Amino acid sequence: MKPHELIGRWPVLRQVAEGDTLGRGKAVQSAKTEQLRPRTDEAQHVVQSICPYCAVGCGQLVYVRDGKVDQIEGDPDSPISRGRLCPKGAASKNLVTSPSREYKVKYRRPHGTEWEELELDEAME
Repeated sequence: MKPHELIGRWPVLRQVAEGDTLGRGKAVQSAKTEQLRPRTDEAQHVVQSICPYCAVGCGQLVYVRDGKVDQIEGDPDSPISRGRLCPKGAASKNLVTSPSREYKVKYRRPHGTEWEELELDEAME
């Protein structure tokens, strides 16, 4: 490959030549990036939720595919967070999908001395 052909492939030179000084247009896209699609496009439905971590109540959009949580993002319609999430809120998908997630609850009855394991449904009643 000749040097002028190699230099012509540089994204910075394409940006300057096409007037895309902010680097948001076609000059910075490659064949691979043009084929990329967001994971959220494949979601079967979207559920509005609230972040479980603190009392602020930031809005979340939960994208579900095949009955499983695929992605969690901030809800841009939320007046509290306006589509933004803190690092814990952004990682809240791990609460649902983590292999170390607990499915049983440890419970000690009043005046009891031993812990017993309860199913989540039973513990919530």
